[in-house]
Amino acid sequence: MRLRKCIIVCLVFGSLMSAHRQTLASGKGGAYESANMSVKDVQRAVQEALNRNPHLLEVSVSSSRGVLSLAGTVAHYQDKIDAETVAAHMPGVRTVRNEILVKTPVIEDPEIEQKVEERLRFARADLGLTFPQIAVQAVKGVVYLTGPVKDSVEHAVVLSLAGSTDGVLSVKDRLSVEPDLLADETTRTRVNKAIYREINSDPENSRSADIPVKASFANGTVRLMGSISDSEHKDSLLSKVRDVYGVSFVEDALVVRKQPAVMQSSLQYSISPCGGTSISGQEVANANR
Repeated sequence: MRLRKCIIVCLVFGSLMSAHRQTLASGKGGAYESANMSVKDVQRAVQEALNRNPHLLEVSVSSSRGVLSLAGTVAHYQDKIDAETVAAHMPGVRTVRNEILVKTPVIEDPEIEQKVEERLRFARADLGLTFPQIAVQAVKGVVYLTGPVKDSVEHAVVLSLAGSTDGVLSVKDRLSVEPDLLADETTRTRVNKAIYREINSDPENSRSADIPVKASFANGTVRLMGSISDSEHKDSLLSKVRDVYGVSFVEDALVVRKQPAVMQSSLQYSISPCGGTSISGQEVANANR
């Protein structure tokens, strides 16, 4: 009885192994799992899918030992990631080796950091998506991103913006998803739009690549930080943010870059005696009369 069971187990095991060898020989299994597609069919389907993206026309597809390989060149790191995503989601594909080279302009790390920071703050500001809270560090073209985002959508947007920036060879994701970053996303979007529109209404800022105004959010309180060109634009920005539905309080930490002419004149004639008390130029003139 025991001998008969052993014989049956051996026969079943042998049949399974034989079927597995036939599957590998036919090109199914390994990187491919579709019973209706051969290796060439899968390669052709992946190549056609890649060719639909104009940024991936230089990417080629091959296979070796059951692994689908991507090669060629792209202009940005994000294009390399997009190609892998397309291939990995094609029917029949299980394993992808990404050997695509990123041919992007050679840029110094400080300039890469500046470019990424600007894109994170302004590239989607018209939609209310800005990310001044994300820290950016570049090391030999590799960008490290650190900081909180609200959800998976913001997470994907941040990675995409960084990866599609000139000079970036790779992106290291150190982001954290914090759903409580702002409970009311509509309020956050409206605040970011108000900041974007006010700053861009100032000719001085429209000439600059950098718009140095940041906003942080906590329990209905908006804190505005950075610098703005003059008092008029500052008052206008504060008023617009206060008018946003859902904002209960606005903390003003903005610095005015242009002081009024009268104040500048007074500061030019300010004198500080040894005692440390400042007196104005007008007071000096009155004392000499």
